[in-house]
Amino acid sequence: MEITKHCQLCDYQKVDFKTGTICSITDRKPEFVNKCVNAKLDSKLENKIESTNVEYQRILQSKWLVYTNFIVFLIIGIAVILAGYFLAQYLLKFRVIGAAPFIISLVGLLLVLPLATGPLNTYRNDLKLAKERKDNVDKVLKLYGIKYDINISFGKKYHGTQDVNVDLKINK
Repeated sequence: MEITKHCQLCDYQKVDFKTGTICSITDRKPEFVNKCVNAKLDSKLENKIESTNVEYQRILQSKWLVYTNFIVFLIIGIAVILAGYFLAQYLLKFRVIGAAPFIISLVGLLLVLPLATGPLNTYRNDLKLAKERKDNVDKVLKLYGIKYDINISFGKKYHGTQDVNVDLKINK
């Protein structure tokens, strides 16, 4: 595990754009094995736990919407592709080859199917990143013997901003 993962939760972290993360106690880059004896895990810790868990839960909440979107647009995309195929078969009965069936199939393939797969890929990537961030915080807290209980409830959404109520209890 990277040392800076500890520092992101510590109140003594100082960020210098030239050297990166430094400790405000020693004014040097952090140098320790496993865990820091000088770590002060208070205010930054609480904010980090809340933000990583809220982000993770928010992404998990969108799961059914994303999968419903995927199924709906996948069905529409396949239907459009099949419509182009069946139109081509119908026109071949009259010995006519037209561009319309190919254009219809391309629309289904290039415009509709990405509407199904794009949000799904975004969701999966966002979930992976949020889970990784949450796991990193949990691993550092485990090293320091810190446990927490968190209850998150999402309220109504007003103008793109959603109310979030967080009840966090940290056990050191």
